[in-house]
Amino acid sequence: MIRIFLILLVSCVFAAPKPNSKPLHIMVSIIPQVYLVEKITKGNAIISVMVPQNKAPENYEPRPAQMKTLKEKQLFIGVGMPFEKKWEVRFRQTNPKMRFINSAQKIAESSMQESVYVWLSPKFLKIQAKEIFYAVASVDLRNKEFYKQNYEAFLHEIDLLDLQIKKIFAQQDSKKGFVLTHSSLKHFARDYGLEEVVFDVINADKPEYLQELRNTLKTYGLDKIFLQPQFVKKQTLALCRKLKVECAELNVFVPDLELLLLQTAKSIAR
Repeated sequence: MIRIFLILLVSCVFAAPKPNSKPLHIMVSIIPQVYLVEKITKGNAIISVMVPQNKAPENYEPRPAQMKTLKEKQLFIGVGMPFEKKWEVRFRQTNPKMRFINSAQKIAESSMQESVYVWLSPKFLKIQAKEIFYAVASVDLRNKEFYKQNYEAFLHEIDLLDLQIKKIFAQQDSKKGFVLTHSSLKHFARDYGLEEVVFDVINADKPEYLQELRNTLKTYGLDKIFLQPQFVKKQTLALCRKLKVECAELNVFVPDLELLLLQTAKSIAR
């Protein structure tokens, strides 16, 4: 009996491998990618972020100190931002041994042209997770099985998250449209049958433009406008005061993507 117990115990130990090497040194483009990398590496990586949370990432210019830290990295994980393409050659020249990948490379180009905010779609999260798993395993083959198990568990988590969001919008009284001043939820809207309405706050002082916005809010029964703190925050706040609607902050550059997507769904549906 004791012998059987020991055999089972040993089997369990081998079924759940642990990393047996030093942590990987990884640089990611934006903060949300930290969530993905941590799900795959489970503490076996030291992760740095290129774009600070308060900066718009599309045309970010890396600082000299950041370029210097690239020399220590084994892997750079991008997400298809324009600045990554602009700086890729210099990144590679700074550290020729560092592997450089775009985790969104398997997402259709047409989707990327519509919106680079692909981490806000559970469907696209799966694609990125797969690319990150392959990249991490390629620079640390010894722990491939460990990363694979983490990756497969993460896919299951994404499926559960997707079901939770679908349940929120399946409620009869949930709203199916939303207004924001910087397009970031196009893929999220498509995933869940919603209507993303984007308004240019710079031109919102024009009477006809303001009236169009009022009509849109009325059509969808909306009482709020979403703003991203990295973009035209002051103008958006002024617009909300003028329209007498709530100004709901939507920061999509946060590390906890599961919490972000659930809170976003609930805020839109209310």
